[in-house]
Amino acid sequence: MRGRDRQHARRVRSPEENVKRVFQHPPAPTSGRRYWRSADELADTPEFREWLEREFPSSAAQLNGDEWSRRSFLKLMGASVALAGFGVSSCRRPELHLVPFTKTVEWTIPGKFLYYSTAMPRRNGAIPLLVTTVDGRPIKLDGNPLHPASNGASDVFVQAAINELYNPLRAKRIAENGKTTTPAAFEKYLGDLRTKIGDGAGLAFLVEETHSPTRERIRGELEKMFPRMRWCVYDPLRSEAQNFATQISFGDNLRLVPRIERADVILALDSDFLDCGEGDIASSRAFSFRRRVSSGKDSMNRLYVVENRYTLTGAMADHRLRLPASQIPLVAHAIATRVATATKDSGLGSILATLQVPAGAAQFDEQWLDEAANDLVSKSGAGLVLAGPQQPVVVQLLAYGINSALKNVGSTVLLRERHRNQRDNSILQLAGDIVGGRIKQLFILGANPVFNAPRSLAYDSTSKTWVDWPELQKKVPDVIRLGYYEDETSALSRWNLPASHFLESWGDALSSEGHYLAIQPMILPLFGGFSELDLLNAVMGKPKVDGPELVQETFQASKPSGDPATAWSKFLHDGFASHILLRDQPPAFNGNTAGGIAHNLWSPPGPAPTPESPEVVLVRDYSIDDGRYINNAWLQEMPDPITKLTWDNAALISPRYAKTLGVETGDLIKITVNDVVPVTPPPAEGKPAPPPPPPSMPRELEIAVLISPGHADNSITIPLGYGRASLNSVGEHSGFNGYLLRTASNPHYIVADGKAIASIAVKKVGRKYPLSITQDHFSIEGRGLVREATLEHYREDNEFVKKIAGDDELPPQLPSIYRHPPLQSAQQWGMTIDLNTCTGCSACVIACQAENNVPVVGKLEVAHGRAMHWLRIDRYFASEHGYDQDKGELPEDPEMVHEPMMCQHCENAPCETVCPVNATIHSEDGLNVMAYNRCVGTRYCANNCPFKVRRFNFFDYNQRPVGKKKIAGALNVYKEYFAPFTEKGAPDTIKLSKNPNVTVRMRGVMEKCTFCVQRIEEAKIAVHIRAGASADDLRIPRDSFTTACAQACPNEAIVFGDIRDPESKVSKMKLQDRNYRLLQYLNVNTRVSYLARIRNPNPKMPDAQKIGIASPNEKEEAKE
Repeated sequence: MRGRDRQHARRVRSPEENVKRVFQHPPAPTSGRRYWRSADELADTPEFREWLEREFPSSAAQLNGDEWSRRSFLKLMGASVALAGFGVSSCRRPELHLVPFTKTVEWTIPGKFLYYSTAMPRRNGAIPLLVTTVDGRPIKLDGNPLHPASNGASDVFVQAAINELYNPLRAKRIAENGKTTTPAAFEKYLGDLRTKIGDGAGLAFLVEETHSPTRERIRGELEKMFPRMRWCVYDPLRSEAQNFATQISFGDNLRLVPRIERADVILALDSDFLDCGEGDIASSRAFSFRRRVSSGKDSMNRLYVVENRYTLTGAMADHRLRLPASQIPLVAHAIATRVATATKDSGLGSILATLQVPAGAAQFDEQWLDEAANDLVSKSGAGLVLAGPQQPVVVQLLAYGINSALKNVGSTVLLRERHRNQRDNSILQLAGDIVGGRIKQLFILGANPVFNAPRSLAYDSTSKTWVDWPELQKKVPDVIRLGYYEDETSALSRWNLPASHFLESWGDALSSEGHYLAIQPMILPLFGGFSELDLLNAVMGKPKVDGPELVQETFQASKPSGDPATAWSKFLHDGFASHILLRDQPPAFNGNTAGGIAHNLWSPPGPAPTPESPEVVLVRDYSIDDGRYINNAWLQEMPDPITKLTWDNAALISPRYAKTLGVETGDLIKITVNDVVPVTPPPAEGKPAPPPPPPSMPRELEIAVLISPGHADNSITIPLGYGRASLNSVGEHSGFNGYLLRTASNPHYIVADGKAIASIAVKKVGRKYPLSITQDHFSIEGRGLVREATLEHYREDNEFVKKIAGDDELPPQLPSIYRHPPLQSAQQWGMTIDLNTCTGCSACVIACQAENNVPVVGKLEVAHGRAMHWLRIDRYFASEHGYDQDKGELPEDPEMVHEPMMCQHCENAPCETVCPVNATIHSEDGLNVMAYNRCVGTRYCANNCPFKVRRFNFFDYNQRPVGKKKIAGALNVYKEYFAPFTEKGAPDTIKLSKNPNVTVRMRGVMEKCTFCVQRIEEAKIAVHIRAGASADDLRIPRDSFTTACAQACPNEAIVFGDIRDPESKVSKMKLQDRNYRLLQYLNVNTRVSYLARIRNPNPKMPDAQKIGIASPNEKEEAKE
């Protein structure tokens, strides 16, 4: 029998199969490793088959129209479309920099991009930035490539800051008691107020952390003027436990800086250090640096993670242990005990000697703990233990003790100076002063405590009840609020002032590494806002300052070398000052002191949570942080990296716990938390009796459920920041308010321990809530999409990526009858994505949206599968076993892999052959490009795209209202169905946030990733200008530019360049033996390729044999 006949004789196929299924894709293996994006995909439900087989499904969820009628155009689109508060005339650089001239100079050419350095203040330190401006308006933010730690990296919040700047919902007026007033009226009020303040006994400031040296300097001047004033730094996610543990263990004004690039073994105890919002960009970059593998000879770090829910860090783990968050202190104790036994360290022993574990405590996998501890001990000086900021003080002390015992302090953990004023008050202290009537004037700068302050902050002896912040704020006669939005706190303030954006004001800040950064304005305040420095300066009665004088005074006080004017200019040009840097301090762990504190604070966890009494874990949201970005539509529509949920939060629970509760994704549950009623202490002799204990106040929350594989059982995770009820908000009525369950004594997780919490009850409500989840959207049919192996397997077989299960059953490839024009350009563009360094952070998604004018479509359209993101990140779970049909159970401990997916720019592009009007064609340098004015919207190209990366404008998302209802006879339908007969939004002001080099697409047009062709053409023009007409070589210099996604990636996982240049970065990466292309058996010859994921499991761990299996075929061979 001939070879071709033998191939087709293996199995008899139906004609239908020959036409569609098996002819295109290898058959699915019946055993071995499976990759799946959702429970429906694993179970192969009819709903999933609809998403898979139809490019444009009619809907993904049955949505009740009444639930969506609240969404108006301004609320939905935010800064993406309607900038109703100002005109284009506001688009200008600050007048301080406008110098008259009679002859036009090069840097003022209209339409030419100019670049300025600045910085974005953040919770853990500012991020150095480079701002792209055009015609006086900023349009794009990226990391500062001159900064030694940043090297041009950024994250989602940096990329989305442009949307925040142009958001039309920002506060636009000075208001007193809700009524608009004038700046002169407020200045008069401040003048009168200064006469009342006196020594500041009734004056308090509630501020957010900005790490600004100038603000600290002005604060010092305020304290001299008002010596009895109070200064409270408040952040709902600020880790007081971590700060206190550092102070006890190492001393005052210090903080620990991990040097992850030096660590061979890392143990993360509830620490999501790869999340740039919780950690910093430098940590993510450093980790990825040690994950780069170019050959089998290279080494990698190893990551152990203990957590209750999947995080970005857990997704990159080599070994992951899922446990309730309340049980992690026991794991820390167990690891510390093993390390102390091996090292005989006295400091760690001092801590452990004071801690007793009860006999009934939960038990864990002893082998897992033994081997993790042994691995850490074997890498003394090259290991690292990190405890999450939400873990209690004792866990922080144990982590510090382990690092000290293993000689990691000074190597993988550095001690760095920290400028922190010891006179800082906590919000609890401030609440006590307010309830005592001692605060008369309260300035709230940026924070929103009415929404996010803990419950039951202070006890009011008059009403004999615990009071929340709203009641406390009402007790203060004069509250002055400086904020971006008129929100919940503004509504209870006497004065409300619009805050300026960091791109509109002068300032300074310290980075997480301790560098001194400059903040300079890119544009005049669009809404006449105040900066913090402006307001504090005005409180002191000093003259108004319009320029950089306040920051300049701080800079000059640092005594820069050389000419002061030259040093200042260099500071603004570079964005940072190299002569100012917080210094590292010698390590000195104080084990005895830490042991004494640990003994006093140790509260051993009780038995593990049960279905009847689960734990509730409150966490930062990947999209909107603690709620401060809820009005940012770009971030709201960005799918959560783990759950793929948009526009909402939900209660994350494990599949097993969901089965116990009898709930599915979207079902509403009610969580009730009951406090313990404290016992009244007897009165002391000669003293009045203490006040009676307050009654137990149940805290309740109704919230939708989202089943999350890999989540700990009997544990509920709630991302914070949603559930806003204030008016005029993009995020109004979006999600559920987890802050309602939060108290000062239980800020991060709530568990019924019998000491503070009596019980936690969860019950099914019986109603559903519509969630817009994108995990099944654009699912790809095919094999070998994700390829991975262990480091050991990779060293044994460096060609594992070439093997796909079932590829031996593919029919032979037939010759193509379509002749492509030759690619004659000297430079051919391509891309490589390293799955080993991609953490799924989504910075590339928002960067693409900002660069390419990708519109926001809203929750309803996302649910219909109409999200417009050109780049998506497919999240795959990987498990050895599939869906158990008999028990209806999902795998409990799947692994996770992230895979960025954009247009693959196929050389044999299926989309090009079916377009009837040649709207999608191939350029001479190998790009699959779009001619928008030719497109007539047949959508044949999208139907023929095997990667499902094309996006169709079903409605005029850029100009017309979305989500509004219209009465049409007896029907109440959405207005977009009447386009183009509905009113437009704001076409004149939409231009402010848009990139002028990218066409804004309208209804009926297909769009997709273009490899940022505008950047390619800009680089070509620059080469032509420099070379002149006589030059022969007009090639763009090697690696001189890149795409927006590659530029934003903090881990350099995406590399773009000229694949014909053998010395380019992308060419070198494509030569690696981990390189593979998706669906290569379809012969589409994609220009985008991927580097396979490599895991580095410890062969002695109990789960080592289940991690990173290369393919089902390889597994079967291993069994034989």
